[in-house]
Amino acid sequence: MSAGARLRWHRPGGAPLEFDLQDESYVVGRDASCDIVVDEPLVSRLHARLERRSARWFVVDLGSTNLTRVNGGVVSEWPLSPGDELRFARARCEFLLPTGETPSGPRPEPRPKSEPEPAG
Repeated sequence: MSAGARLRWHRPGGAPLEFDLQDESYVVGRDASCDIVVDEPLVSRLHARLERRSARWFVVDLGSTNLTRVNGGVVSEWPLSPGDELRFARARCEFLLPTGETPSGPRPEPRPKSEPEPAG
């Protein structure tokens, strides 16, 4: 289960801000209408979506201008694991799960940004 998942935004020059992920889906971006507002200039208005699928969380890029990264690799859609570093443009975030809670299923390693995403 992923009921205790959180996203921690490491704000530049400020204290980290945490968001409890209790619903099934969250839009992350600069726009005030987003579920998680990350007010940094290079973050797209509607940058990415975090979504729970059964017992696993995914990040899905929403066509952002300045990319979504997981652990340094550019992704369009990616399964998340505890401690993953997410970057929405330059905004640095961390995906957290309660101790002892782990997602199910294998997961590939992110590709460096020079490698294209596979089609499909």
